[in-house]
Amino acid sequence: MALSSTTLDRLSERELEDARGLRLAVIHCGFTYSGGGERLVLEQVLALRRRGFTVDCYAPTVDEDACFPELIREVRPRSLFPQLPRWVPFREAIQLAAASLFAPLLALTLPRYDAIVGQNQPGVWIAWIVSSLRRRPYLAYLNQPCRLIYPRDVDVQTGWKTKADYELLDWVIQRIAHFVAWADRTSVRSAHRLLVDGAFIGGRIAEVYERDVTDCPGGCHPAPPAYVRGEFETGSIAVNGSSIPKPYVLLTNRHYPQKRFDLVIRAMERLSTVGIDVPLVVTGGATDYTSELIALRDRLGMREHVLFIGEVSEPDLQRLYSEAAVYVYPSPEEDFGLGIVEAMAREVPVVAWAHGGPTVTVEDGVTGLLARPGSVDDFSKHIGTLLRDPETARAMGRAGRERAETEFSWATHAARLHVAVRGTLEGSSTLPARTRALALGRMTSIAAIADAALAGHEA
Repeated sequence: MALSSTTLDRLSERELEDARGLRLAVIHCGFTYSGGGERLVLEQVLALRRRGFTVDCYAPTVDEDACFPELIREVRPRSLFPQLPRWVPFREAIQLAAASLFAPLLALTLPRYDAIVGQNQPGVWIAWIVSSLRRRPYLAYLNQPCRLIYPRDVDVQTGWKTKADYELLDWVIQRIAHFVAWADRTSVRSAHRLLVDGAFIGGRIAEVYERDVTDCPGGCHPAPPAYVRGEFETGSIAVNGSSIPKPYVLLTNRHYPQKRFDLVIRAMERLSTVGIDVPLVVTGGATDYTSELIALRDRLGMREHVLFIGEVSEPDLQRLYSEAAVYVYPSPEEDFGLGIVEAMAREVPVVAWAHGGPTVTVEDGVTGLLARPGSVDDFSKHIGTLLRDPETARAMGRAGRERAETEFSWATHAARLHVAVRGTLEGSSTLPARTRALALGRMTSIAAIADAALAGHEA
């Protein structure tokens, strides 16, 4: 159950002052796109702050316009270095490399924290350096093994052509692969706790790094108790100047070749051949891959039925979820898939592959339908089933909402991370004894306040 701001307001100022004593630093790989990994970190920081922590967030690159502008302004992540002008070639690659190379200097300039959370690489590497030099414990959080060292099949097939920065990084890393692999493995294995984004990818991470992991999947904001799913069968919805007729199918994901949007575009084309002409609505900032998708759409004669509407505001995103008939997730090798639980939280049934992260989030035949991996025909059939049978879609949507609220809320995510931080402080020999005792005392205060707030909310 999520803790509302109203519930937190009931706490006394003295209790909140006690809870604010513990300081955490969260170090992420970068905020340059509105993707699930970025949203997870931003939501995580906010959830930890609601639980009473003082949390500062850092990254090599912070682009306030390109990455969830509303959330970025609320979280206020700081760049680890002064930002290069946007016109500088390979700006992101340079800043990412600089943060990795000059991590010892960063360690000496950062404020003192009780614990550090390294989010993906090079966030975990930087956290290891800071921990080693500043004698503070750190936790690692991974959405996946480092894909430039441990690529998936789809990475090998598609390459990293979305951004020139990624191509350059890949080229450099392949030439110093032994060092990068050592740095990655050492920093992940040395973390006091290793948290993972869901059970599916957690198994892969445990296998690659040969160590125990703690399941701490991403989440969603549960709908208010009085929430009623929007009308999804008739009418239209206006977003970003586009009037979208209903029913529509929704896809929200980063425009990268690994996400395989082409598969769902082909699935929609097959539906049109049997008389189901509904639009596929695609949100997200354009990349080089987007132009390939537009060309495919036009070749298939689907210009009127595949709508790329660009980045949308948070209120518009929630409206799109609420009024969608079906949510689709065509990524074939997904570690988790945050959009899936966000759609479920708004009572929207999901169609995805019976492989990877969706096997953890989607209960096949209950909260959505999972297609045979790689079968566009099966994927298309499942979308058609839900479009033809609105009552089944509604029932699956209600079941999805219940599952999302029970298993995948940000409050649950923060509580699991809270337990991991406490365990890290209890078991760490990195902290001086007096500092560790003070930090644990603060943790007890935070936990008591959070429990009291939760009890008040449930009452």
